[in-house]
Amino acid sequence: MNESKKLLIGFGVILVICCCMAGVSYFAFREFGNRMESAVNGDPTSVARAQKEIAGFDMPPGYSSFAFNMLNYNMITLNPETPGRGMMIMLMQYTGLVSGNSEQMEEQLRRAVSQQNTQPGAAMQVVDTHEEVIRSQTVTVTISEGKYETFTMRQWSTVFQGNKGPTILMIQGTVESWDDQLLEDFIKSIK
Repeated sequence: MNESKKLLIGFGVILVICCCMAGVSYFAFREFGNRMESAVNGDPTSVARAQKEIAGFDMPPGYSSFAFNMLNYNMITLNPETPGRGMMIMLMQYTGLVSGNSEQMEEQLRRAVSQQNTQPGAAMQVVDTHEEVIRSQTVTVTISEGKYETFTMRQWSTVFQGNKGPTILMIQGTVESWDDQLLEDFIKSIK
């Protein structure tokens, strides 16, 4: 066999390998995309499933929701239907093997907020802590605020015992759009 036939055969083998890799990659990414689409969505069934895992609540008026369910991690995010016109509410729960309890998880949350406050561009500072009752449990709430170019951001966070373990409740919004009555009604509705 001469040198040019060997090169053509080599290029042919490489081309076949590349086509096989491209086909496998296409199907792998398509499957990954389908799984991510089913993990993150706003359909009522997905939100209801996440609520069953985390905790039930009444949807605030003027809000829409989406849920994230993947492996042992569940999250529900409630957003105002008009962006920038209200607070974002997040409930997050890890249902895997967790060592520790609500107090340890709350301490980890405080440390995470503290680390966030030391990051460049993150000017959040704790401005208040107080006790609140969620699901007949007394919990400690941490309120942080940070001034940005044209607005002041507020963050309200705590940990309570959800249906399947410690649950983080975090509410964020601008001070101008903060609604204490909506917050109070939402907390009372958590069951």
